Amino acid sequence: MPKVTVEGKPRLFFSNNDPDKSWRLKEKIVAVVESYFQGLDDVYAFSSIGIRNVVGDSTEVDVAYSSIPDPTEAFEFVQVRDRAGTQGRPWVEQILGQQRSLGINRATMVSTEPFSKKAIRLAKDQNINLRVLLPETEQNIKQWYAPDFIGIQKPLVQVAEASILARIGDKICEFKADAERSLENNILVPTGKADHYKAISLSKVFDVDVMQDTKRHDEFLEKIPEGAAFHKATVAMQYEQPRLYLKVVEPDEGGSGTAAQVHPISAVVFFVKATRQFTNYQISHRYKYVDALADEVIAQTIVSEAGADKQRWYICLVRHSIGKENYQMGGAFFR
Repeated sequence: MPKVTVEGKPRLFFSNNDPDKSWRLKEKIVAVVESYFQGLDDVYAFSSIGIRNVVGDSTEVDVAYSSIPDPTEAFEFVQVRDRAGTQGRPWVEQILGQQRSLGINRATMVSTEPFSKKAIRLAKDQNINLRVLLPETEQNIKQWYAPDFIGIQKPLVQVAEASILARIGDKICEFKADAERSLENNILVPTGKADHYKAISLSKVFDVDVMQDTKRHDEFLEKIPEGAAFHKATVAMQYEQPRLYLKVVEPDEGGSGTAAQVHPISAVVFFVKATRQFTNYQISHRYKYVDALADEVIAQTIVSEAGADKQRWYICLVRHSIGKENYQMGGAFFR
């Protein structure tokens, strides 16, 4: 069985937009592929994300890259268009306007159709990257990846829900957090500014506190038997010095309305579903990534779909440094 070791450089933060829509999947694939052209050993990719422009209005971009986990500090944004027909100069002019409005120096435009000559001339003059995402032939992919599947051995983990214990006054109160509902957005981390917090998801808390902690990661995996089925497991995290807080809506003192209060989280019990068996997933998408300005292929990617409890996950392998003898590979696993 062939084995490929890939380097996962980017850190990806994807929104919960409908993953079944083909154009949304293409945005995510672009986010993965383009992250390997950012010139950094580590980069944070946000897709999609709203960024405030110079007058304070939120502008949604399909992908944003930052060297720190804060999309407001993005150094490049990417817009993806999946429309029929050649893409012309007006779209380039629109992106130039967004670039000035957002105050971001670098922009990339990705289309699933070719760009016109006028669009290419303007993009070259204004230093905007133009890319084209096109279907790739199976024959070209098999020159560097022969199987019809992608096999993974990394555990598949889905956080289903959590019990959050927060200290309210002298009491410890329990709050149920469903991973698919809004309570996960009420988990807060301090920003360093007084009384200022930032929302963080349940899955991100689990990833940082469990999956990125070698000891806890190994303890967690020991609970998961070998096999194809997903198994339920619990993981408890206690915080003696809370670094997480919970925003709770409570009746105000006058009893005439409600007010949001922030309380320290003392512990979180995660209820997860996971499997760690090596599994093969059929390749469902093959693409080539073309630099429209240089008229050359700069990357190829293959994608497999993995189902987990009715959730659709994607495994993406990227081959870049095309044309070089020692090409490089990367990849990502996302929902």
